[in-house]
Amino acid sequence: MKLTRSFQPFFWDTDLKTIDLKENRDFVICRLSEKGGLREFRWLKKNFSMKQLKNVIKNSKNVSAKTKNFWKFLK
Repeated sequence: MKLTRSFQPFFWDTDLKTIDLKENRDFVICRLSEKGGLREFRWLKKNFSMKQLKNVIKNSKNVSAKTKNFWKFLK
């Protein structure tokens, strides 16, 4: 699965064609959870399990405390 052009604003520094959701899962989750809005939040929940999302965000050094706190309270 590839990211569509609508995600380009979140990956301004990367060619979307080079992003593989399996290989770059953590990068995609961190970037969209940190920079995205409601649409991206829904996309993340649709494409990854809540367990995966919470684990990646909790253990990432690239996610703010504010974002980590938000995801900590989700079920």
